[in-house]
Amino acid sequence: MTEYEQLAAIADDLLERADEDEVRLARLLDGLSPEVREDLLRSDLLNAYQAYYYYFRENPGELPTERLMLAPASETLRGVLLTEVDLFDLVFLCGKAGAEIAVTDGEQEYRRFSGKNARKTAETYVLEELA
Repeated sequence: MTEYEQLAAIADDLLERADEDEVRLARLLDGLSPEVREDLLRSDLLNAYQAYYYYFRENPGELPTERLMLAPASETLRGVLLTEVDLFDLVFLCGKAGAEIAVTDGEQEYRRFSGKNARKTAETYVLEELA
């Protein structure tokens, strides 16, 4: 694990160089060692939207983006509400398995999706299998 002060300095540098551009930030994160990158993507130094964008390389929409921006990336270890589809929640999680979108009704988790189209696949799953 990277020392917090060192990690904070790296985050400050990246955020300054990215200048609020998530595409540029993702590219800068790509250039880090896997250990440092994963520490940053699960820390309070980045927000959950920056982590989401890094893993999925897409903007999830206005309301989900606002929700993710308000949560630190460290919250993705437990899960951050991304959006609702019908009566189900799509939750963004980051763990040892990487980034995933979980489908839940608040009490039961039905399925997790990963990969480039995880959010869209999770939405389709809810609409075609659960709704």
